[in-house]
Amino acid sequence: MLAPRKKLWSTPASAIDVALDFAQPLDHNDVVYDVGCGDGRVLIQMASRSIPFSSDGGSSEETNNNSTTSSQQSSPTHHYCKQFIGIEISPERAEEARSNIRHAQETNQIPSHVSIEIICANALDTDLIDYSRATVIFLYLVPRGLRLIKPIVWPKEDAPDNSNDDQTA
Repeated sequence: MLAPRKKLWSTPASAIDVALDFAQPLDHNDVVYDVGCGDGRVLIQMASRSIPFSSDGGSSEETNNNSTTSSQQSSPTHHYCKQFIGIEISPERAEEARSNIRHAQETNQIPSHVSIEIICANALDTDLIDYSRATVIFLYLVPRGLRLIKPIVWPKEDAPDNSNDDQTA
């Protein structure tokens, strides 16, 4: 188990913003995984910042409002990533994530070019989860969960040299 069952740890929006900043630049070939996606809030927040990629290297959509407010300046930049995958062990939470994602798509919070898939499985089950497709993996887990998943997402030859596993980005 990667997270405690008695208490759910909801990812703060600020942690998602920091993760997006850390992962920049995301491009149209990236695939973002959210391990322990819960209700889908990370996937929705990340996907909502995606803009379509055009072959000239820029956005294929112009922004409707060219003025920039101070709150817009402090928010994370947009990106071109269009594929997101959430992994959730709880069938109830996986369905909640799917429902929240459908609602976000229906209300145009998530752009139409973005694909989000929820896989209901144990994130440690490598027969069901193919991490080789991931270019970015979002992990907001308890320290024990990070220690368990680290050898799966970072095999020994690819592992970063982190002396403190609890601080793995």
